[in-house]
Amino acid sequence: MVSADDVARYLENHPDFFDDHPQLLEHLNVPHGAQGAVSLVERQLKVMRERQAANRERLAELVRVARSNEALAERTHKLALRLLHAKSADEARMQIAVSMREDFAVDNVRLVLAPEIMTDLATLLSSGKPRCGHFSLGQRMTLFGESGSGLGSIAIVPIGPGASQGALLLGGEDADRFNPAMSTDFLSRIGEMIGASLSRFGIEPRV
Repeated sequence: MVSADDVARYLENHPDFFDDHPQLLEHLNVPHGAQGAVSLVERQLKVMRERQAANRERLAELVRVARSNEALAERTHKLALRLLHAKSADEARMQIAVSMREDFAVDNVRLVLAPEIMTDLATLLSSGKPRCGHFSLGQRMTLFGESGSGLGSIAIVPIGPGASQGALLLGGEDADRFNPAMSTDFLSRIGEMIGASLSRFGIEPRV
């Protein structure tokens, strides 16, 4: 059985022990009047401050993400209202463009419906899911024409199963606007909403 003297000798021979195992300092109870306790208490306080700082950073990140999600939900809600109030396919297309510009701050917007969809676009959407990223100059020009040369990132959102109703193209000058690592769940929701709206006006998914 390990005795208190064994522990004391071990710590004496390994002065860096608590540097390697700082988590143990949180569980030590050292009287302030004990000889040599001041530096240990200071070390305990340092460890606790570091943990508190890390916790504050995590909390701040959670708050930031929550606020971002709340703002995104509000913008998506505005788009849904615009689509519900549209009286025709042309008005729905106009409201989609207005919402992307005013609510989502995306200036480069193009809605390509099924009869217009090009082979290159169909290939990019073969997975049936939104695509975000940095496309080649040729691809950007194909999707957006001359304005494609100034785009740093693009999001391609299929409308209808397998883009059977078309696709929503969003272009950003910032390379990180539609980062390939970003979540595309909200883009899928937008695609579903637009597809449902277009179905009201006879633009149904192609079989």
